[in-house]
Amino acid sequence: RSDVPIIFDELATDDASLIGLVADDAAEGIGLKISKNGGLTRGRRHRDICVAAGYTVSVQETTGSDIAFAAIVHLGQTVPEKNLRCLLECRDMVTLKTADGAFDVQDGRVTAPTTPGLGVIPRLNTLGEPVASYS
Repeated sequence: RSDVPIIFDELATDDASLIGLVADDAAEGIGLKISKNGGLTRGRRHRDICVAAGYTVSVQETTGSDIAFAAIVHLGQTVPEKNLRCLLECRDMVTLKTADGAFDVQDGRVTAPTTPGLGVIPRLNTLGEPVASYS
């Protein structure tokens, strides 16, 4: 036991480990890295579990890009303010620009674009040819 808040970062990455964390009362929050947690769909479920447990959530990604930042902002906007610790501004982690999109910052808070999808336009010439295509 500690009177210092414990935040699990990259330790609760699937449903079982997150539920075990809550059941053991092992922490007060998590660093939810979207790709390590299985993408946005699983990230939403992990957000819901954390919010139900009263945990603090930091929405992050393992590395930076404009596309990753768009996902962070969208998921971060769905976390209640009392549970949101922070969002990771990851666009400066890399020098290669992968997409274009406007993210407004007002009073220290960022909002996602309202355009379809993640609200960004991928730079297809930067991303290269698709590795797979599904019809």
